[in-house]
Order: sequence, then structure tokens, then C-alpha cells
Amino acid sequence: MTMGTYGVINDAKEMTLVYLPQLTAGSVSSSMIDQFASRARNEVAAVNIDYAVNRSNNEITVTHTYVDDQGASVDTIAGLHPLHWKNTSQATTSYQIRSARGTIKFAELSEFSYQIPYVGVLPTLPSVDDSFNQATLEGLVTDFVSQGSNMWNASANGDLFEDTYWSGKNYGKVAEVAAIARSIGMTTEADDLVDWLKAELSEWFSSEANGELKTKKYFVYDSDWNTLFGFDESFGSHQRIADHHFHYGYFVRAAAEICRVDLAWCGEDQYGPMIELLIRDYAADKDDPMFPHMRNFDPANGFSWADGQINFIRGNNNESTSEAATAYGAIILYGLATGNTELTEKGMYLHASTGATYWEYWNNIDGYNNVSAEADNFFPGYAHITTSIIWGDGVDFATWFSGAYAHILGIQGLPSSPLIFHVGIHADYMEDYVALGLSESDNDKPSGLIDDQWRDLWWNLWAMTDAEAAIADYNSVSSYMPEQGESKAHTYHWIHTFDALGHLATGTGKITANHPAAIAFDKNGSKSYVVYNYTDQIVPVTFKQGDTVIHTMNAAPSGFTVE
Repeated sequence: MTMGTYGVINDAKEMTLVYLPQLTAGSVSSSMIDQFASRARNEVAAVNIDYAVNRSNNEITVTHTYVDDQGASVDTIAGLHPLHWKNTSQATTSYQIRSARGTIKFAELSEFSYQIPYVGVLPTLPSVDDSFNQATLEGLVTDFVSQGSNMWNASANGDLFEDTYWSGKNYGKVAEVAAIARSIGMTTEADDLVDWLKAELSEWFSSEANGELKTKKYFVYDSDWNTLFGFDESFGSHQRIADHHFHYGYFVRAAAEICRVDLAWCGEDQYGPMIELLIRDYAADKDDPMFPHMRNFDPANGFSWADGQINFIRGNNNESTSEAATAYGAIILYGLATGNTELTEKGMYLHASTGATYWEYWNNIDGYNNVSAEADNFFPGYAHITTSIIWGDGVDFATWFSGAYAHILGIQGLPSSPLIFHVGIHADYMEDYVALGLSESDNDKPSGLIDDQWRDLWWNLWAMTDAEAAIADYNSVSSYMPEQGESKAHTYHWIHTFDALGHLATGTGKITANHPAAIAFDKNGSKSYVVYNYTDQIVPVTFKQGDTVIHTMNAAPSGFTVE
């Protein structure tokens, strides 16, 4: 086909339709036409996307390979998204175009790779000596336990939850309290909470009760849709196969805490296969015979989509990156607890990519830092430093349930746990983020938020950038209602631990570690290094700044080491 001629004029009777990245008015240059035409008949049958984890620094390399129908590599011209071209050594052409994600740069290639940093996870925050009042924290744990198990998975009004989302969310909350209780010597209370989690999860993991099929609190595999359905559903988890990573990730997170203290419960002869079935539903391998590859996670974009049906004019969407990070971080915790390296590294890739895209697309960190016009991903005139919902066609400063700023920004901070450290790796940005999130508060602080605007989650987010101020405001409140997935014990422990340790120093790639559960913190220039060792052997851990070793430590078996 030539310009001015309409019709296919080759013997094969085939053509390639190409969108040319012309940025200005007028005719497309002949050089652009020639360059794209030179690759136009190189047929790409598939793009294979694979990852590798460098365990010396936990950097993730993601590779896109373009192949024909025989699996051979194909020379083509590909458009690299901001996540790609900002993190690769791949040369690009001068051609670029704006898209819903930002500037697309075009490159001649058959494959390309890009690198992203690993953020790191912990099973809970460590209990640092002299960072909190022991009696106060013990009292908060006791208050939680004393509510009784009938309130551990219930609303504030006492209504019992039996769906996968709210039940899972509460199981995650109980797992956090159990871990804190154990860390401060309240072993009896921790064991009671874990025993309850065992009973709850084992009930979900069985389809029968008293010899009869159940009607609630069980999972069933649907071979027509290649998915697990949990009964009862919520938020379209059946009708649209929506949010499976959110819902089932909470279950895996709770199971991982059980595995940490009772590995036998997660054995092949007990509940390990069921836990791994849940993981496979939302993070299956390419060759899994029962489930689609990664389901919610989009390897090309590097983040997750929430909906399965995608019946929206704007395409698919994803709101809470923190709930996605919880789902993928839970895989890491489970993999570490059970010694499953493959699952650990899969979780590391998914978790790292979720964190990287949060800063690239949700927070537009390069636009915030005024790096350049082409590095700014938000469209001209966008009025905020962040967004809450990524759509196929752009962004939306909103939530599905509220227009309050405390919710729009706070949705990225729940559930509060060491699985969502990615939200706090840029402490300076967090100052402005917190200020915006609290801008509708009566006093610009969490204490001034109205009921059900997540005061506790905002204390936790504030603590990641200014723990002293968060504690002062926390102490000014005599009583409050916790967010459904949060507990008063966890909030108290979180804000005081961040006050002791300081800002996160790992996660941006400047400081790295060679262990998946290793985190560095910085308080006024003084570093603290935290490692949780799941094994029964001493594990040497190295922290680096670039290629320079800045700290080495021997992590004690089966617990935390803080230096």
C-alpha cells in the first residue's frame, strides 16, 4: 500500500495497519513512514514477559520478548511505557506519543529489559525496646482479645461477616494482633488468636459440615470460568470475578502468620495445598491447567486490574494498590515460611512491580519532582499530586464509595502492615500526600477527621514521614472507632515503632539488601537494619548502597534481628 492508493497491492493480499506517532499538524514525514514500514511485515505472534530476581540485591529484571508463531524472536518497533523507558538501557527513537499512562517512546528491538527495586516485607514490625509503654500495649492487646471471638470477624455493630472480603480483612487484622502479642511476650493471647484463625480458615477450606455440603464459608472451583468462588461473594467477586487478589490475598496473609508459628499446619497433609490453590487463583503460572496466568496482574503494564468483566466505557480499573501489595506480599511471607523459593520470588516480582507502578502512575513521582515534561505522566491541568483510581483511559481522583479526601488518599494505606511499605518510601513526598489527605480535617490532623474517615490509618501514614507529630495527635484523642481492618493495638505499635526507627531507607533502589525480609530505616541520618529470619539457622545479610557494602549482620534464627 502506498500513500494515495487504497487497496492491498501485494501478492499475499495482506497489510499492516500502524498508528504513527505524529505529534504536530501536517503530513507525516517520509522518514517516519519508512522506518515503521521497514518492520511492518515482521509478524509478532506473542510478547513473552518474564522476570528474574537478582538475589544479591533483590533487584527485579523484567524482560519483554517479541516472537513469531514458531517462537523465534522478531525485530519490530515497540512502544515503551514510562515504567519501561525510565528503567531500561534500551535505546529509543525520537518518536513518541502521549497516552493514558504518559509518554510512549518507540524503539527498534526484538526484546528489552527493565529493572525495578524490591521494597521488602516483614511479617510484622519488630517491638523495639523502650519505644512504647509495655503496659499500654498489653492493655490494648487484652482489650482486643477480651472482645471475644464473636467480635473478631464482625462489624462495630456486632454483625458477623461471612463473605470473602470482609472476613479476609478481619483475618488479616487478627494475624497482625497475634504477631504483636507474641512479640511482647503475650504468648497465651497470641496462641488464642492463631488458634481461632486456624479454626476459621479450616472451616473455609472445607466444603462439608457434619457430613453435609455447606451453604456458606467455603470455596468451590468453577471449571467453566477457571476460578475459585468463595461463598458468600462481595463486591462482584462472583458476578464479575472481581477483586480476587484483594479477597484471597487477605486469606493468604492470615495463613502465612499461622505458618510462621506452626509450619505443620501448612504442610502437604494439612492446609498447604488449599493455601496454594488460593494463590494460584490470583497468581498462577503460565502453564497452570486450572487458572489463567496471573489473573488480575497485568505484566505489560506492571500493575493489577480489579475487574474481571471490564464492562466500563473507560476500560478496566484498579483502586487500592495497598490491597494488591498485601496479596502479593502475602505470597512472599508464605513462601518464606514454607521454604518455597519459587513462590517467594514470584511474590517479590509482583510486589515490587506494584510498588514501582504506584509511584510511576498513581503518584507521578517524576511529575511531582519536575523532572521533565515527557516524564510527567498526568495530563496537563490535572490538579492533584496523586490519583486514586487508574483507568484504562486515564486516572480519576475518586473512590467507588466516597468523595472525601481522607478516603481518596487513605485507600492506598489499607490494610496498614509491613506489606505496604511501598507507600512510604519517599518521605518528603509523603509530607504533601498527608497534608492533602487531611486537608478536609477540622484541624488538618487525623484527630479532626469525622467518624469513619480512618483516623487510625492516617496516624499510621503520617508516622511514615513524621511519627512524632502522629503520636502527639494520637495522644490528643481519648477514644475513636478503628477502621474495620485495623486494631488499636496495631496503630499504637506502628506509630511508636516508626518513631523509634525513622523513615524507610530501602525500597527506592538506593539502599538494597540480599534478603526478602530485610528493611533499612533512617532516623536523622542514623540507620537501623531490621531482618526477620524464618529459618532455624543464622543467616548472613548484607545491605548495600550501590555496590558499596554499608552493613552486614547475622540474622538470628526464627525471629527478628535489629541493629
